[in-house]
Amino acid sequence: MTTWSWCQSAFGVVHRVEPLVVLEQLGTSLFDTALLMVVKDRCANATEDDQQRTMSDFYMVYNLIVQLMPIVPALLLAKVGDRGWRRVPIVVPLCGYLVSTVALLHVVLLRLPIQVMFAAAVLLGTSGGFCAYWPGVMTLVSLGSKAESRSKVRQVSSEQEESSPLLPHSDNGPPEMLTRKNTVNVILLFSAAILYGSSVGGAIEILGIFVIKEPLHWNVNQVGYGNAAGFVIFLTSFLGALAFRRYVSDVTLILIGMISFATGIYFMSLVTTSYMFYLSRSLTLFALIPLPTIRSLLSQQVSTPLCGITLTVLQLVLRFAALAYIPAFTKLYQRTLGWFPGFVFTVSSILAVLGMFPISVIAWRWSQPISSEETTETRHEDVED
Repeated sequence: MTTWSWCQSAFGVVHRVEPLVVLEQLGTSLFDTALLMVVKDRCANATEDDQQRTMSDFYMVYNLIVQLMPIVPALLLAKVGDRGWRRVPIVVPLCGYLVSTVALLHVVLLRLPIQVMFAAAVLLGTSGGFCAYWPGVMTLVSLGSKAESRSKVRQVSSEQEESSPLLPHSDNGPPEMLTRKNTVNVILLFSAAILYGSSVGGAIEILGIFVIKEPLHWNVNQVGYGNAAGFVIFLTSFLGALAFRRYVSDVTLILIGMISFATGIYFMSLVTTSYMFYLSRSLTLFALIPLPTIRSLLSQQVSTPLCGITLTVLQLVLRFAALAYIPAFTKLYQRTLGWFPGFVFTVSSILAVLGMFPISVIAWRWSQPISSEETTETRHEDVED
């Protein structure tokens, strides 16, 4: 009986998506470290500045392929997921990711040209890539939980709902007004996600090659430790969200994360030693809170049948934004190598601060109840119709 209970518990754990996400993140950490060192090895004979330019050009092309190739496959997988096959947008991209890692293994063992990884990126994108994977994970978790478990929304008593207009669904008013208000909220959430996603994506794209040049000049072990420190942020952001959400709203959670990243990445521009790097990373402990929380709020603003496609559209919008920020950050880094290599991190910090404005507007809008004049006007229109 005990063995049967243990087997049931083990099956329940394996059946959940959380262990899969942990394993995927571990694999990503190892893959990113290996790819970075292989790229560095292939241009080891160049001068440091030329090496940095060659590596940044490689990652610019590679990241653009990874960002843009999944657009159509991700939409198709999202539609399949919304028809009831919720695990398909998760499993298919992971299969493509497996092919990509095998390709890197062949590049190392067989000394194939590094450009083979461009083909691997195409295969990863054809499978939907992370553009399909993360919305699939978020949708599966969101639909498998109660609304009050996904965010601070509806975690109040009925008396508080009657007296407080701070929540998006607690407003008193006709459905037309609430729909219009939710649409504006969706636009603001998309704007915040684009600004913050561009800030994080642009900085992380450069951070890997930044640490292997002077003055840090990291080796493979130090790069591995640095990547591990980066992935610890997944854990600290998760724990931070659990702790803070008991006392603050979702909007405040997002702002905490944005402030955390903006502060840490600004100090990254001044880093000259390893301990300063880790100190800067420690300031970004809650940097991963904003985007998942934004997705959570989006799931509150749309109906359940549109949840999967809405989250996928957000991911696609972030991919199109990559068309701008990946080349921009790459060229900016190359042009500032000689006088201020960390300038790109300062720009990233500014973008993160700009992302706080749409979130602040949402907080203000949710604090404003629908006016009686708007309600009366809408009711008059309904009567005339």
